[in-house]
Amino acid sequence: MKILVANVGSSSFKSQLFEMPSEKALGLVAVERVGSARAGIMWSDRNGVISKTESDIQDMTMAIKYALSRLTDPKTGVIHDLMELDAVAFKPLCADNLTGCQVMDEKVLEAMARMQDYIAPMHNIAYIQAVRNFREILPDTPMLGLFETFFFQDWPEYARIYSIPWDWTEKYNVRRCMGHGASHFYVNRRLAEILGKSPTQLNTVQMHLGGSSSLTAVKAGKSIDGSGGFTMQSGPPMSVRTSDMDGFLVAYLWSKGEGTPAQIVDRMMKDAGLASISGIGFDMRDLKEAAEKGNTRARLAIDTYVYQVRKYLGSFLMLLGHTDVITVTAGTGESSPFIRKRILEGLEEFGIVLDDARNNACIKTEGCISHDSSRIAVWVIPANEELVVVRECSKLLSHLRK
Repeated sequence: MKILVANVGSSSFKSQLFEMPSEKALGLVAVERVGSARAGIMWSDRNGVISKTESDIQDMTMAIKYALSRLTDPKTGVIHDLMELDAVAFKPLCADNLTGCQVMDEKVLEAMARMQDYIAPMHNIAYIQAVRNFREILPDTPMLGLFETFFFQDWPEYARIYSIPWDWTEKYNVRRCMGHGASHFYVNRRLAEILGKSPTQLNTVQMHLGGSSSLTAVKAGKSIDGSGGFTMQSGPPMSVRTSDMDGFLVAYLWSKGEGTPAQIVDRMMKDAGLASISGIGFDMRDLKEAAEKGNTRARLAIDTYVYQVRKYLGSFLMLLGHTDVITVTAGTGESSPFIRKRILEGLEEFGIVLDDARNNACIKTEGCISHDSSRIAVWVIPANEELVVVRECSKLLSHLRK
């Protein structure tokens, strides 16, 4: 069967076509800077050759149609016709009282819409629209989705609740959870494969460090806690979104005339994060270069990020009691030896000893970056979220066909 995995961002659309169950990647199309007259586009042809160009892609509908046209291009496309697609698979963030792998029908989209005002506005609005766009183009093709929250359902109740009035907890199902489930799940299972062990034999602290970052403690293959909160804005500082903060801050800013709660939240989603602290953006490479030239706000952004990640790392080491491995993944985690060193340096008392040569040599590839004397191993494992999504969605599709 052929399944197209559609990864939707606020300003990007990435798609990858898989042949299942062989898990062979047939082709990909990625569109960055959606909404721009010079959107960046990358795609692979039927021979695996990667090409890049720019085009006027004003909205997500145009991005999706462009991607599908590349996949079916008569000269270079990887399929002859869209009817060859057995399903389109998505990686949506969250839905009201739903998780795991689901058929993306109207009931599921409505459950997502109930979470889009304050809990996951950027993600859910984009995914709901993308599913509907695909439905219009492929009305008879199954639309499936693996929710990002699926890996975090084993947290104990005491780790999930807040000490708010109990009737609110019960009435609105106020619980902690988090995203990046496909990333953390893949890294956990891939680590076990590398080490030749069962996931149940390993306790890990996993760090997903990128434009949005999260950490989770995984005990015997199950996530027991993480840096997420009631909304997806918790955890270490993110690119342009706020992270951990006192909820009363919204009420305080409202009292000062900074807008309605919705307007304040909107600013916290677009004008905050590392970009706000630094004043120059959020790319760690740019922040490092600026800090080295004396930019104090860029240095402050890096220091804040490192500090918050280390706080979570320390708390999860305590929760696990015994930790076998620390993993690092995602854009910053995979490509920045500088940030990895800043986070993990000076932790010899905790049994964590980084190997500088290994760390500096490990860029966007799998590798152990800890010293042989380190009691806790440290591994860099590039994320492969699409593979997790297509595996789970192909299982659901097979079940639906029985």
